[in-house]
Order: sequence, then C-alpha cells, then structure tokens
Amino acid sequence: MVRKMEAGMEMEVDGESGPESIAGSAASLSKEEFAKLMKPIKAVNDKWELVPSFLEVRGLVKQHIASYDYFVNNDIKQIVEANQRVTSDANPSFFLKYTNIEVGMPNLEEGIAQTKAKISPHECRLRDLTYSAPIMVDVEYIRGHQKIIRHGLCIGRMPVMLRSSKCILKDLAEEQLARVQECPHDPGGYFVVRGSEKVILMQEQLSKNRIMIGRNGKKELQCEVLSSTHERKSKTYVVTKKGRYYVRSNQLADDIPIAIVFKAMGFESQYDFVSAVGQEEKFVAALTPSLEECVNAKIVTKEEALLYIAGKVKLRKFGGASTAHLPRDHDAVDFMMNTMICHIPCVNGDMKLKAMYLGLMTRRLMQAEMGDCECDDRDFYGNKRLELAGSLLALLFEDIFKRFNSELKRIADINLGKTMAAPLDIIKHMRQDLITNALVNALATGNWIIKRFRMERQGVTQVLSRLSYISVLGMMTRINSTFEKTRKVSGPRSLQPSQWGMLCPSDTPKENPAWRRP
Repeated sequence: MVRKMEAGMEMEVDGESGPESIAGSAASLSKEEFAKLMKPIKAVNDKWELVPSFLEVRGLVKQHIASYDYFVNNDIKQIVEANQRVTSDANPSFFLKYTNIEVGMPNLEEGIAQTKAKISPHECRLRDLTYSAPIMVDVEYIRGHQKIIRHGLCIGRMPVMLRSSKCILKDLAEEQLARVQECPHDPGGYFVVRGSEKVILMQEQLSKNRIMIGRNGKKELQCEVLSSTHERKSKTYVVTKKGRYYVRSNQLADDIPIAIVFKAMGFESQYDFVSAVGQEEKFVAALTPSLEECVNAKIVTKEEALLYIAGKVKLRKFGGASTAHLPRDHDAVDFMMNTMICHIPCVNGDMKLKAMYLGLMTRRLMQAEMGDCECDDRDFYGNKRLELAGSLLALLFEDIFKRFNSELKRIADINLGKTMAAPLDIIKHMRQDLITNALVNALATGNWIIKRFRMERQGVTQVLSRLSYISVLGMMTRINSTFEKTRKVSGPRSLQPSQWGMLCPSDTPKENPAWRRP
C-alpha cells in the first residue's frame, strides 16, 4: 500500500493499482478535499512526510535490482539472439542455433549424482559458496545429417542478486525471511560470491549514441558520436581540415571527404547532400569546398564512391574460398552499414537514416564553428549515464558468450575437417565452466576484462561494508567515476551545478574520487 499524505490528510492507494483506481478514489472525495489533495506541496515539513512512503515503495537500491532484473529477463535474450548461430568453415551444412535462453532459480549441485537442491544466501555465506542459478538454453544443431532439437541445456551458472526476481527472498514476508536467516531490513542488491558479499558499484560514463561537439588535442573542433549496440561499438568523427569536412574512424587508414561518404550512401546528387545538412545559405557556402573536392576526385556515382572507400578501409578480408567471390566494394559496404554510426540501423541495405544522422552531425559542427552554439560540456550531468549492475553484467556476458561460441566453432572446424567413425555431437563439447568461472572471477576480483573491446577496468566490485546499516546504504549508492586519476584536469574533480540534488559532495572522500547519491 502506498500512503499519500497532504496537509494532514491521509489516503491509502493500492501500490499495484493503475490510474483508473486512483481516479476512482479521487472521485469519491468532495471538491474541497480534492482541491486540497491536488494543491502543490510547498512546506518542507509536508515534503518530509513523503519520504517514508518513497522508501517503502522504492527504497535506495531499487535501481540495482531493476537493472539486474532487466538483464536476466530481457538483455540476455537479446544478446543470444544477436549471436544465435554458430557455423563451421569446414562443413557449410553444419550449424548450431540457440532458440531460447532462460536463467533458472538458485540451486546447488552436490554429490556424485549431482543432485540439485535449493539453497539460500545464508547457506552460501557459511559454506563459502556462490549464490547462483543455471543458465538454460534450447538449441537446434546438425549431427551428421540429422537435425537435433534439445531443450534445457545448461551452459553455465549466473550469480544471482539478492532480492531480485530470480532470488528466493523475493516477496517473502518478515516471518519467512527470519526462517532463512535473513534480516527483513536488508536492502539486497548485492551478490554472494565464494562466501563474500560483493556489490557492483555504479559506473559514471559519458552518454553513448549521442552527438558531442568538442576539441581534440590540437584544440580543433570536431563532432563525435560513440555508437553502441549489442553487436559492436564504434566511434565516428566529423572533422574539418582547410575548410573541408571529413569522416574519420579507427577502421579507416585516412579521412574520407564527407561528400564521397554521402554518395556512397545513395545521395548521389549535390542537392540531396546539401539538403541533408541544411539549405540555408551559410551552410551551402560552408559545404562548397567539400563539393569541389568530390568533383576534383572525379567521383560521380555510388559505385565509384564505394570503391574509393574500400581502398581506405584497414580491416580487409584476405584469401580463402569464402571471400574470393565477394565484390571489390564489399569492405566499404560492410564498414558503412555495420561500423560507421552502427547504432543507426540500415533496413534492407537502405542507408538513408544513417545519412540524415551524418548530416545532423555535420550541421552541429558547422554551428559550433559559426558561433551559433557552444561546445558540449563533458562534465555536464545530462551528458553522463550511470552503468548499473545489469548493463555491466550484460557487457561481460556478451564477451564471454562470444568466446564460448568461438570455442565451439574451433572444435567444429577441427573435427569436421577429418574423417570420424561417429558424427560430431557438438553438445558434448559445451563447457559449463567457461561462462561460470568468468562471471564468478569478475565479481570476486572486480576486474572487468572485455577482450573484444580491449577494455580493462579494476575495482568494479567491492566487498560490502557491514560496519553499520548506514554504511551498507552508503556502499550501495556509491558512484564510481572512471576517469584516469593521473590526468591533470580539474573538470571531473570540481563541483558541477548540474550535480545539485543528484550527488552528495560532503560524502565524497578526498582520497577516492567516488561520488555518492544523497
């Protein structure tokens, strides 16, 4: 029940009811009572009366639990769907396809017979165990010349967050919590890993999939966007050199004139290119040198532009029978559709949306150069996002799952390339310890190593402080800033007005640049 208090009035509303029931309760009030209820709260004392209701309904660690629930119920399915097929170069007819994935309830496999029994977090603390649940998948695969369908295969174990939807403590009454040796006031939101209580600190990051105007090391203006999807991450820049605009990326050996990029995306006429950026006279004048550069390069059609970009792409596919039949512009098409601004989808090969987004990036850069807008402040809190436990685990699981599939592909290539007495059964080569150990070690040590993105973070998890109840809440609401401590910049260390009401400066230790929410 949610209790609403206003100027001495009390009205109880069912926490699971919708707007219709609330409207019905309001309709039963008189006009004077309804007007009094809807009157804005101005007195500080009246506002403090709402705090107990907020803590009862939401609490201070709800963000951790909601993030983890979204990961185990939604994110993990999207990750598997994006990497659902494993094939072999040795036998094109072989495949392994994941059709479903689900995280079960916590249990423990004991004894020679590996009997599964329910387990509580308190028992895991006493026996130095990890409070985890099996990860079950449904698969379709080829064995010999037969298509086999299997259900409920365990590919590893997922550590379970206390009080989440997968925890046995979910929605238990106080008497039931006492029976399993748990405190009713414990907020949850942490893990039990090898008997220790570990909490994933909230990580402060720059916002992804967002256009940012800034200056590079040479103090030159540039427009950048960090694109992030379940499949890949990439950074795309729009830069200016001698009055001309170029697209820059890590996968390009050299910057590409922006007019050529637009031609490669299907905007072959100059009118379409200019319209994507802006038809105002000042924008047309700024784009004229870039148009002249494209004319001087004698690139007129989309095919010519793709061939030009293909010569600039670093990562090319060499050799092999599987790549011999690919057209010359394959690398350029793959780069433009899957790497450059990868968070903008290309439906059926149509890059119109991506071209319009690139036009917006160019327009923003021009406006900054002309003084119509300022550079984006990276320390402004609207340009920050908090990575919670769910998103961090999703990033880690995605990398582990890709390695898991790569190992299956390697085994399939080795075995299918030679004559065998019995057909290959790829299910027998699924190692549960690969995913389990990677997740447990990351939570136990706090080292988040994502090999695919060459990312290494230390101190992501910490041991939950049990000095007092307040210290537990302080640890659960701490925000860790990931900027390099050795950088001699004052911006991340100084107070930002946009942090007012969001972060607590008095609870920020001097020796550690971590922030805590009030």
